Amino acid sequence: MDKLMSAQNNSTVFQKIGRWTKRELFIKNLYSPLGLIILGLISVGAGVLAYLELPIVTFGITGALAGLIIFYYCLFRPLTGYYLVTLLAFFAFYPNHILNRELPLSTLVEVLLWVVFLGSYIQKKDKTERNFNSLASTAVSIVLIIYTGFHLVEFFNPDLGRREGYFFVMRKFLVFIFIYIMAYRLIDTPEKMKYFFKFWIVMSFIAAAYGCYQQWFGYLPMEMRYIRSDPVEYQLMNQGGILRKFSFLSDVVSFGVLSGSMAVLTLIFAINEKNKKRKKQLFFMALIMAMGMSYSGTRTTTVIIPSGIALYLLMTIKSRTTLITLFVSVMIGFFIMFAPIDNPALNRIRSTFNSKDPSLNVRDVNRHYIQPYIYAHPIGGGIATSGVPGRRFNPSHRLAGYPPDSGLLQIAMEMGPIGLGLTLLFYLTILYQCIHYYFRMKNPRYKLYAVGVAATLFSIMITQYAQVSIGQIPGVFFYMSTISLIKRIKEFDDKEQNLLANAQTLDKFVHS
Repeated sequence: MDKLMSAQNNSTVFQKIGRWTKRELFIKNLYSPLGLIILGLISVGAGVLAYLELPIVTFGITGALAGLIIFYYCLFRPLTGYYLVTLLAFFAFYPNHILNRELPLSTLVEVLLWVVFLGSYIQKKDKTERNFNSLASTAVSIVLIIYTGFHLVEFFNPDLGRREGYFFVMRKFLVFIFIYIMAYRLIDTPEKMKYFFKFWIVMSFIAAAYGCYQQWFGYLPMEMRYIRSDPVEYQLMNQGGILRKFSFLSDVVSFGVLSGSMAVLTLIFAINEKNKKRKKQLFFMALIMAMGMSYSGTRTTTVIIPSGIALYLLMTIKSRTTLITLFVSVMIGFFIMFAPIDNPALNRIRSTFNSKDPSLNVRDVNRHYIQPYIYAHPIGGGIATSGVPGRRFNPSHRLAGYPPDSGLLQIAMEMGPIGLGLTLLFYLTILYQCIHYYFRMKNPRYKLYAVGVAATLFSIMITQYAQVSIGQIPGVFFYMSTISLIKRIKEFDDKEQNLLANAQTLDKFVHS
């Protein structure tokens, strides 16, 4: 009897501790006297560890605590978890730059995305089947299923030696598909959609602003140590008399593509904004993003804003605002290309169109050299067999170490003409669906979302011709999410139009 009462008392104590922990962490968010004391002790401890030159311990403890909190939100509040994981993806590589050592935060991001996917299924289990059927019936989903099937067939590629690289790439590919599905599940109201675009614009602005800070005031000493730790990488970073900037993202390409593509989206929203204050804010943010893109020194990104705006102009050519945008865009383009200003960032942009540039000629030679191999291998040499991954996973393969210098060329080498054809079909289907939905929508706000997504995705796709630009975090989060959310936007518009039609029918019946 005494043992039973003791066990019950222990159970009661644990329940009280659990309720207290939940109240302090998730309700009060440590905003209480005890919470402030705990945070103060943590701050003092972090300061002592930093003084003892043990910052890795601080990062480790902070990361463990943050990881537990994020895990909770990912599983039980998946929408919040989705944004927390995206936020983590933005900063996943920054500790590497500061500490000059590899931390597996990108792997942690993938694991947490699996948890978010599970959480989205648990929270939306009553609507999961209906939602999935609605999404799976779209043209993009059908092509994506075929594309995924071809990836699975690549496992049996006879030219693929070791398959460790295949599993490494397929693991990431499956995560991208989960992003595609979970974004559609979680962002299911117009308010959530509005917050989604606002979140991405703000986070991209912060990344671009930090890139501008690096350009104007220089890299931090820890970042310079990271850059100089690899002489080859430092040589690639030092182009045209300036060090290319990567903000707190993984590399200059990821930073340049993210800043440029989100500048396109922000510009389109700014052009169509009625509120003058918000219009000025959006134009300012777009300007900072465009500057961050130029400071990345990635010449491929030079075409991002012109290509995105060009598609926007084609889709809205009847608008007076479009004609003004066209005129202003042409004037800005002439200024960048021909203004008598000797600036390293502008010179780097101008070199994009210099046919005598040695690096461009080398890339053309590489493409022509590998074409016979591509024609002779309809399904390619196998996934993860070219470039650095090929040297790592399949060092004896003919493509190992061969520089793709292009996302499309890499697909052609590893998956052959068939894989390249399916990739282009996937891109065209995405654009077709965006444009088709745009012209069938009635609500101006949803039409703006549709044209913004179409122009942004198109600008990203264009960069695949000269860079391996699709697939890097955090940009791939936006890419895969918006591909499915365009369907959700169309559903919002259909629901509003049905309600309006029913209201009109009822009004006619009442007055008849």
